[in-house]
Amino acid sequence: YAVRFIGELGYVVTFRQVDPLYVIDLSEPERPRVTGELKIRGYSAYLHPVGDDLLLGVGQDASTEGVTKGTQLSIFDVSDPGSPQRLHRLALGSSYSEAEWDHHAFLYWPRERLAVLPLDHYGESGGYFSGAVAFRAERDGLAQLARVNHPTGQYGSTVRRSLVVGHTLYTVGDAGVKATALGSFAERGWLPFEG
Repeated sequence: YAVRFIGELGYVVTFRQVDPLYVIDLSEPERPRVTGELKIRGYSAYLHPVGDDLLLGVGQDASTEGVTKGTQLSIFDVSDPGSPQRLHRLALGSSYSEAEWDHHAFLYWPRERLAVLPLDHYGESGGYFSGAVAFRAERDGLAQLARVNHPTGQYGSTVRRSLVVGHTLYTVGDAGVKATALGSFAERGWLPFEG
């Protein structure tokens, strides 16, 4: 489901009913060897380095039987290749993120330890959210900072990409581009696409 290479190590995620995060020593490419693994429910479909010896996983939470339950973020400590650990987990409920299958949909802004990803969330009481969700991702925890949604336009309100310019977070979706202040996450402007 996910692979990330950092230096002489590879990190690989598979999924049947539980999520083994494997650490693979690639220092001898002709003899790769598994040095450690971590089995947990669900899986990470995308892995991103978010600091020294830390990986952020974006994927799906799952039951012990392997039934997916919605988007899940995890912070993994991979400082010991023989014993990776999950430090933090944040389940977002019945949802999915385009970042699970398209890495271009994921943004990590190191200066702010800010992770942004698109999210489509189906609430238990029938509510629906489609937009981007901003998180602080660090060794001390995972915290949701804000949700940014776009006005529904002719093509819907799905957010596809995000980027930071100066002190502004821009989210690009099917209906247009939205500018949001970093820090306060106050709306700065909306530009709908024509047609």
